[in-house]
Amino acid sequence: MISFILISIILILLAAYFIVPTLLKPNYIFSDEYDDLNVSIAKDRLKEIKLQRESGEITEDTFQQLHDELETVLALDISNVNQTQPTNKQNLAPKMKPITAIFIALTIPVVAAGTYSQLGNIDAAAGNVVEATQQAQVTAAAAKSDAPQMTMDEAVAGLEKRMQEEPDNADGWFMLARSYMSIKKYDKAKIAYEKTIAIVGDNPELLLRYVDAVAMTEGGSLAGKAKPILDKVIKAIPNNPMVLWLSGTAESQLGNHKKALSLWYKLIPVLADKPKEQAQLKDLISQAESKLTSAEVAELKQSVDMQAATKPTVTSPVISSNVGINVSVSLDPTLKDKVSDDDVLFVFAKALTGPPMPLAAVKKTVADLPLVVTLNDAMAMMPQMKLSNFAQVKLSAVISKSGTPGKKAGDLYVDVFPVDVKTKDEIILIINQVK
Repeated sequence: MISFILISIILILLAAYFIVPTLLKPNYIFSDEYDDLNVSIAKDRLKEIKLQRESGEITEDTFQQLHDELETVLALDISNVNQTQPTNKQNLAPKMKPITAIFIALTIPVVAAGTYSQLGNIDAAAGNVVEATQQAQVTAAAAKSDAPQMTMDEAVAGLEKRMQEEPDNADGWFMLARSYMSIKKYDKAKIAYEKTIAIVGDNPELLLRYVDAVAMTEGGSLAGKAKPILDKVIKAIPNNPMVLWLSGTAESQLGNHKKALSLWYKLIPVLADKPKEQAQLKDLISQAESKLTSAEVAELKQSVDMQAATKPTVTSPVISSNVGINVSVSLDPTLKDKVSDDDVLFVFAKALTGPPMPLAAVKKTVADLPLVVTLNDAMAMMPQMKLSNFAQVKLSAVISKSGTPGKKAGDLYVDVFPVDVKTKDEIILIINQVK
């Protein structure tokens, strides 16, 4: 019994040592402010897997899989739209007075000892202290493992709800479509891509993703409803490797083996540094060539080589990688009463008819206004979606009452377009409209 009492005293002192200082500190209520951290991590991870792909550590398929997983994680964040960002005053809860903390620390063991002396068995307890401690650890671990976590289906459901409230949010529709593709809900992905296209237009890269969704609704066939879409894409970006691959597959599925080979032959030099993809391509070419005579194959190869030799070099309007647009942002004085210093401010650039995702973006607060920021390639989320890949863009500044991207009812904003990415002038954005 004496051993039990000594152990109890030691445990009480240890508990007081840890609990009392905590009770005396101010308490902070958790707030959801990890958006910038998530974006930064995603950008770093994209750079990392790109380097791994270029060095040959991972294949193109592995790179695409890791890339899609990053977008899926971002979809989980976007779905959490009901969270608002409290102010610093809301985060800070009043701290407990010292006398209250000391009273609690002393009262609990005294009450516990008195109760146990009346109801408990001290001798039995002395022999079970270690066992009880181990059981408590097991119980805590089990409780932690049982903590509810948001599933992908729940995240998609949250994003679906958001899109009902924000039907004009192209970013949201695009992310929802990618999320549907990841969980194999191809019919819904097709509809979500159609919503995105209706907002941003027939962007070739977006149409290419749409082709994938349409094909999957027909068991992976590119020769059905996906074919006319693919024909439109290849006219816009005729030398894109993925377009050549898919267009060749579509022609092959239709039995147009000559047309398929004319597209696939162009891909051979492009995939020279990708042995796995080139092996797959050569297998497809071999199957198509087996449907033709040797003379037809030789004539076709000569024709394709002649086209390649005489075809003029096409240069895309790629701007210098040192592109940077200086943007001055301010708020119309007549709207000051509609915002608070803690409201989130987004300043970003998007392609005029391109992908729905921002090419460059900055996140600030109303307290930072007026301000001058520089939008540049370093802010790109994806290497192929940066300012220097476009000739003109649309600049926007949005004060978000919810703290999340995308214009919603009650948000204040301004849009300016078109803006030449090579401009040396400072672009002035005065936020003067209410959604």
